[in-house]
Amino acid sequence: MNNLLINQALTKFPKAKRIAVENFTMGYNHLSMEASMNLEADTACYKWNSHTVNAIRYVLNHKHSYKTLAD
Repeated sequence: MNNLLINQALTKFPKAKRIAVENFTMGYNHLSMEASMNLEADTACYKWNSHTVNAIRYVLNHKHSYKTLAD
């Protein structure tokens, strides 16, 4: 389920860094305030491009929907 969602995000945002998307989204179930703040901090620290940030947001915004469909 998570790999499918990550692959969709990487297809939609082809310049995204796969490792960053996989690692960041592993620790969160949705795009909470905490996740948003950490995403902003990590983006500045690691100089992630906009495709990487958008792919992470995509995965976190859709993770709940995929989990619900899988249940």
